[in-house]
Amino acid sequence: MKYPLLLSLAFACAAPLSAQIVVSGYMANPAGTDSPYEYVQLFATQNINFASTNYSVVWANNGTAVANGWIAGGTVSYGFNLTSGSVTAGSVFYVGGSGELINGSGSTDISSATWIRTINTGTTGGDGFGSAASGGPMGNGGTQADGIAVFSGLTTSLTSTTTPVDAVFFGSGVGTAKPATGGYALPNNDHYSSAQGTFGNGTNTFVFSDPAGSQYTSLTGTFNTQTDNWDTARTSALTTFTSATALSALAPGISLVPEPSTYAGILGALALAGAWFRRRRTAVSRSV
Repeated sequence: MKYPLLLSLAFACAAPLSAQIVVSGYMANPAGTDSPYEYVQLFATQNINFASTNYSVVWANNGTAVANGWIAGGTVSYGFNLTSGSVTAGSVFYVGGSGELINGSGSTDISSATWIRTINTGTTGGDGFGSAASGGPMGNGGTQADGIAVFSGLTTSLTSTTTPVDAVFFGSGVGTAKPATGGYALPNNDHYSSAQGTFGNGTNTFVFSDPAGSQYTSLTGTFNTQTDNWDTARTSALTTFTSATALSALAPGISLVPEPSTYAGILGALALAGAWFRRRRTAVSRSV
């Protein structure tokens, strides 16, 4: 009876998390012209090869949200497909404008960081939907909250009701980010509940701090890879960047429990135990 339990534990530890990627920071309003300098920092909760497992990231820029929510396109939402590159559990990567600078034109080059997808957002439309915008397709927050979502699969596979892997909203209030019907589908994470409906409904009204120009938003929290949930809900901190701010200022505030090395050790021990069980079973069958 011990062996099935052992194997079930092995499969449980190896099973993919539903929150494989979470948002850990963003530059929504860089100095000067926003495009192509806006970016999002994302945190991997497990190893991901984007060539074999595709994801997408969507930015919402609300004047007035529409029923289609994340897939509205045009000036309201802008998509990025993640189809190449790889990341390891506990590491961060970036998605955003092709400038790859920390705070707008003329600022510190951060192209040495891991960038999974960039687009010249000022001249080129998004993957699947979203219009080019010199002012930047990522909203700046304010009284109509703006949002960022991560999805499993490409933007072409999304519908208005597709549940994101993770989503955050920021600003000073919900405002017209809540349309009369439909709107932004939400995951079950540290601040939202899919059971409460779309953003702005029920308890789904949380917004992170409203960033001013040149302010980077860093999110801090603790994600548990065993429960696939947050032990410590994310909070936000705003830091004003200059043109000389160093890449080190983007150090992530998200942590994993157990740490990836511990998780790998557990999997390794279970693999060894499984190998012993297979050898033992073979030996017993030969003796019969």
